[in-house]
Amino acid sequence: MQIKKLVMALALAGAAAMGPAAHAMVVQDAWTMSAAGTTTNNIGHLGLNGGEATTHQQVGPGGTPFVGAKFEEFGQIFNINYVLENVPGFGDFGFPQNFAQPLDGMRFVFSGLSGVVTNYDALTGAINYSFTPGVGSIKLQATADSAATWVDMATMSMRGPSGGDLADFNGQAQTLGQSTLLLQFDAFLNGFQLDLLGPGLGYNSISDLWMQVQTTNKISNPFVFSGACPFDNALMCATGKITSDGSADLLSVPEPGSVVLMALGLLGLGAITRRRAK
Repeated sequence: MQIKKLVMALALAGAAAMGPAAHAMVVQDAWTMSAAGTTTNNIGHLGLNGGEATTHQQVGPGGTPFVGAKFEEFGQIFNINYVLENVPGFGDFGFPQNFAQPLDGMRFVFSGLSGVVTNYDALTGAINYSFTPGVGSIKLQATADSAATWVDMATMSMRGPSGGDLADFNGQAQTLGQSTLLLQFDAFLNGFQLDLLGPGLGYNSISDLWMQVQTTNKISNPFVFSGACPFDNALMCATGKITSDGSADLLSVPEPGSVVLMALGLLGLGAITRRRAK
């Protein structure tokens, strides 16, 4: 047990020395979000639904993708509720709560996201893909008038690893797949603010805050050949629409000082235990 504590302490100290580049992120619990002139407390994670993305996928002469084939997509996914924090970590559960009024909805709006196919099974049509970090535009927007108008709350960037799969690219509606997106906050806008009030270790700058978006995806409009790709006229594309539902968790890079304190605390705990053992 003492060796495990020592290894953990040294790892935390190493993460502190490397700083944000280490991406030693931790999930945040019981966090607070200020948006649209109001503040919502004790958030476990955000519930996502009603998302729709249009995807332009490069295809070969046979009309199917291949490893290395490029794609680009744009769309949005809505967030109209949150899950109240009641279990530390990703295990939050319970009936979705409404945001504090007048905030009555949020959404992620994205465009120009791009990536490549990493695997394609010609027999089953199964496809895996990865997004290119740092490419495209992602905005977090809020509404306080039942979606009549939307206001930008934050800008975000795609980071790796981000990607997903579809069980059958060539399939019809309801073909299932999963996606996991790692998004980094770039800027807060129009009074938007996130505060870490739970077990999270805090943050030094906005760029220390991230969101992990996990969705289940379905083909709503099957992919059909559409001609030249909008993002490169020299390539040929098939175009389809994907709907999605899921959740988003807030992550942060621990403050270096907090990580050092944790490491020292674990080392101290090991020393005390050794004394008692003697």
